[in-house]
Amino acid sequence: MSFAYTPDYAFESSVHDSTYETYSSSEEPRATWGVNKVDITGSFLTIYFDSATEMSTWRGTDRSITLDYTGSGSQDWEGTWDLTSSEEYSVNTTFNYIHYSWDDVFGTGINSIGEDLADDLAQNGTGSSVLDVSDFG
Repeated sequence: MSFAYTPDYAFESSVHDSTYETYSSSEEPRATWGVNKVDITGSFLTIYFDSATEMSTWRGTDRSITLDYTGSGSQDWEGTWDLTSSEEYSVNTTFNYIHYSWDDVFGTGINSIGEDLADDLAQNGTGSSVLDVSDFG
């Protein structure tokens, strides 16, 4: 599965950047995996699911994600990254979401790459994309 991450919401400041995109039932992340929202901050990738069953199915298999920058040049966050239980920071079974820590996803031990990603997305704003996501799931 491949899609352009096109935020519905973007917030940028000198200390915190955040974006999220929500998906309708006909869009591929939701139709395929029950993912209704993807939230990206400098610290976390958070994936929200329609139900505990869909989240459990997702967590039952090791996953990966490929991030490609569609702007000019290249970014340090581009590449294929694991989304396994080792990268999970927390799992909420009441509201059906998984926080993946960018520190663990990127294997850096610091937030700098996650912060770069969140900053690039927030600077781009809403309604357009500089991020293609593939191999999602």
